[in-house]
Amino acid sequence: MTKLVALTPAQKETLTLIQKHTEKYGQAPTITEMRDTLKLRSLRSVTQRIESLEKKGLITRNRFQHRGVALLEGVGSQLSSDLIQVPVIASAGCDAMDVYAEQSFGEYIVIDRSLIGGRRESTNIAAVRAVGDSMQDAGIHSGDYVIVEVTDQVENGDRVVAILGNMAVIKRFEWVDEVVYLNPENRYGTYHPIVVREEDSKVFGKVLSIIPGTEWVDDIKIEYYTEQQV
Repeated sequence: MTKLVALTPAQKETLTLIQKHTEKYGQAPTITEMRDTLKLRSLRSVTQRIESLEKKGLITRNRFQHRGVALLEGVGSQLSSDLIQVPVIASAGCDAMDVYAEQSFGEYIVIDRSLIGGRRESTNIAAVRAVGDSMQDAGIHSGDYVIVEVTDQVENGDRVVAILGNMAVIKRFEWVDEVVYLNPENRYGTYHPIVVREEDSKVFGKVLSIIPGTEWVDDIKIEYYTEQQV
């Protein structure tokens, strides 16, 4: 069974086309047919999407065959998963506290609902772009999107986005005797916990999942959305 992965709208559109064409005709569409059906300008736009789907383990591709694309088993569950639109709120530093935490809703990404842990409501879900590498042992690297549930109800050990003054940081949360410890997770770095009084910090949200920044570099005009385009 194929594991659910994050799909951009362009990738899901392409995957659905391959599935429907295969069900109807018994074979996948050609690259040219995909370009025409999807109304793309170039064959390269199609191959970029195909390469992304192949890397995610959703299709196989034989470059030496005219119709060399095939879906892998279990892709139906991927296609039936819900997509939700998530606003990109801000950037948050994973090391130095030098990224301003202003709220900006001019950018959105679209993700599978599976990435918010089965939660039914998505109105309190946001994305924050990570900056720095002090959390790399937690799988968070600079440029990644961190999917966050906006809440201040967190427990020791949770990874959080915290607000300190007008700065935002991503750290592992620990609370002891009214003192908050915001701990880094990088065994190779010279990083130290940020220690503040409880009243001097504010938890913006709890980290639910991480999407590598490289997920969003293909076909960028399609996969990024502004408020006016929604």
